[in-house]
Amino acid sequence: MPKFLSVLFLAVSVFVISSFAQISLHQESSVVPQQVDGTQALLYDQTAGGNANGYASQDFEAANDPFDCQIADNFVVPSPGWTIDQVVVSGSYSLSGPAAGFNVFFYSNNAGVPGTQVYSGLSQAFTYDGVSVFTITLANPAVLTPGNYWVSVQCRMDFTPAGQWYWSQVNGSFGSVAQWQNPGGGFAVGCTTWGSIQTCIAALGTDMYFALYGLTVPVELTSFTATATENEVVLNWSTATETNNQGFEIQRSIDGEFITIAFVQGHGTTTEIQDYSYTDRNVNVGLQSYRLKQVDFGGSFEYSDVVEVDVTGPAVFALDQNYPNPFNPSTMISFKLAVDSKVSMIVFNVLGQEVASLLNGNLVSGSHQVTFDASSLNSGVYMYRIEASGIDGTHFVDVKKMILTK
Repeated sequence: MPKFLSVLFLAVSVFVISSFAQISLHQESSVVPQQVDGTQALLYDQTAGGNANGYASQDFEAANDPFDCQIADNFVVPSPGWTIDQVVVSGSYSLSGPAAGFNVFFYSNNAGVPGTQVYSGLSQAFTYDGVSVFTITLANPAVLTPGNYWVSVQCRMDFTPAGQWYWSQVNGSFGSVAQWQNPGGGFAVGCTTWGSIQTCIAALGTDMYFALYGLTVPVELTSFTATATENEVVLNWSTATETNNQGFEIQRSIDGEFITIAFVQGHGTTTEIQDYSYTDRNVNVGLQSYRLKQVDFGGSFEYSDVVEVDVTGPAVFALDQNYPNPFNPSTMISFKLAVDSKVSMIVFNVLGQEVASLLNGNLVSGSHQVTFDASSLNSGVYMYRIEASGIDGTHFVDVKKMILTK
């Protein structure tokens, strides 16, 4: 067949698939595709009442790009959002096949038509039941936040005379009428941008046959660990994907109840691995329990598993040099207690006169800090002295110098 006749044949075939053969499509009310793994769920099902009408949505080799065309149909993603791993469609080959793969696109909604492209998966792998159902597995999941979207699939095939792939329709109406476009203008129907399938290709119905599978979990947590150093606990965690993730509340068990001690900002929506870390300082000696409360922007939340870590105290008493030094007007003084102790700490000037009492009470073993505010004092050299009496009878005294510069 001469090439110009082949092109003409293709241009006619986009409108009515029965021009080539009567196609019998799968009529079941739902589909059960091959699952990626056991966590997959049916997120959206628009497969009830499949019929024998189907329309071209395909991506040819470069020489026939003017005839590339695609259909898109709309759906709604509820809170907290979806991570889509599979797209299932019903369709049929006309005289040729199989496909080399499927292009899958997701678009935002723009006043009732596809808007900005938010996901692109080219030449994705698929399985075919030999009758009509194509199960397309996305190499990288499509992560969508709540909102209105459009899905489009294109069968990737080399052009042959009358060789096309048709996306099947369903009976009934599901939101906006599906859209069609032929950017290269090869079909000469005027819809080089998105337009109604009923106007562009004289489709008999309004919606296409498809289902979406994946996860509704907003964040996929891949690790969560706790490591203890001297009176500090370092928490590390990683995520593989995040959907609508506002962040994480860090919770520690205090007297048997989990209390939020900090918040770490999340990364919203992403399919890239994210690593997080938080250091809990001045933790009491003993077994400590932590968990994460992941919160999304809609207010939904999930708890992680609990991790435990044994925090050990310092082996000896110690008084550290204040920081900063010199200082103005405040500085931090750190010290360590080998055992639970009664502690006093005073500040005095070079004449030996007491100018401040910073501590006078019982403290547990471990690392501690106290802030000294010298706003009311004059510049000069001052001393700070600690005295600790341990419950085991030990006694610790130390003095250090600090400089106030105003």
